[in-house]
Amino acid sequence: MKTPVAVALIVMGGMMILAPAVADHFARAQLVEVMTTRDLSNATLTPDPMNSLYRFGCWVLGVAMVAVAVFTSRSAKP
Repeated sequence: MKTPVAVALIVMGGMMILAPAVADHFARAQLVEVMTTRDLSNATLTPDPMNSLYRFGCWVLGVAMVAVAVFTSRSAKP
């Protein structure tokens, strides 16, 4: 596998693994912003803003992309 393709797979795989954590952070930040600008004193929080199946799918896809990049790069002949 060519080096730019392997690097792209690793970067995109890492982004897929981190996507649920980043989405949770943005959801919490948005909630805090709304509560402070509208002078709200309480809010209902859901356990996970993201569906757990979607979260698992992101993780599996990210790990698969990184694994494909690593294993095909190691087996490539120079």
